[in-house]
Amino acid sequence: PSEDLLAKQCSQRRGVNIEGKIVLLGLECNTRFASDLKEDLEKDKLTVKVCEDVDSILEACSQSNPSLVVLKQSISGGNAVDICLKIREMGEWGEDTLFLVVAKNHDDLEMGRAESNIIPKESWLVEPVSVAYIRTRVRMSLLRAPCKWVRASIPANEEARLVALKESCMMDVNQPEGLKRITRVARQLFDVGAACFTLLAKDHVKLISAEGLDCINIPRDAAMCAHVVSDQDFTLVADALEDDRFADNPLVQGAPYLRFYAGMPIWSKAKDGQSYIIGSFCLLDQKPREFNTEQLRSLQDLASLAREEFGAISAEAQKARCLGVSSL
Repeated sequence: PSEDLLAKQCSQRRGVNIEGKIVLLGLECNTRFASDLKEDLEKDKLTVKVCEDVDSILEACSQSNPSLVVLKQSISGGNAVDICLKIREMGEWGEDTLFLVVAKNHDDLEMGRAESNIIPKESWLVEPVSVAYIRTRVRMSLLRAPCKWVRASIPANEEARLVALKESCMMDVNQPEGLKRITRVARQLFDVGAACFTLLAKDHVKLISAEGLDCINIPRDAAMCAHVVSDQDFTLVADALEDDRFADNPLVQGAPYLRFYAGMPIWSKAKDGQSYIIGSFCLLDQKPREFNTEQLRSLQDLASLAREEFGAISAEAQKARCLGVSSL
């Protein structure tokens, strides 16, 4: 089904209709993020208004009585908590208004949660967030249904991990032949739809080698391999539609319609002498699958080969950078 039909199907499944509901976005108007989010929400047949300061937000709320308000925690002229309090005081409709608040970082998130009992804890989000994730959260909130899309937590060593990723010089490398051979063998050996070698950046995942999958960059909060990095372990999703972490994920509900995922962590040694998980070697399919112990060992072996190949290519890329020439 096309993405435009997803909200309608979701509404029918739960017996709720969200078409025509009003959503107000308290975001900077002249940004690509705001315009893309507005466009995507309108695909769900929602009426969307964008305001970027406290006065315009409150005026729009008093005039249109939105069902849901999305706010940045810090807004020109005030903050999200104060705005939510004022909306609650606007009348009976204000008492029923739903909120989603986006904090800049985890410290601001915890501070905001501690300061306010007006905004439920589950309604707080933390950057980076993708348009797809907020769209899904808006949809599930309006449906009064739990959102079955759990974003992977940020590792405690994230800052050092990103430094290690940068030091690898691999974010600018595309489809190196050595890794392509390994992913090609993996796809054939396991008879899956796709096999990939991924790198997890701050806000997206890059597929530096992929067999059977066309997309190159995926939002971090939608990527299953982000859970591999967060958990620092093998991650298996036998059937994404039956997994509360992924059932509402746009990569499951929409193209490429993933149902199965198996991913092994890829470690890289940094200049500080420590090793960090910077990505994954993974298998994907559009149908649910079982995964036995023998297959796990085979995937571990291929991931080890991929890790060694990655190290060799990374060394060449670092050498090329030092010499001031183009990488692979």
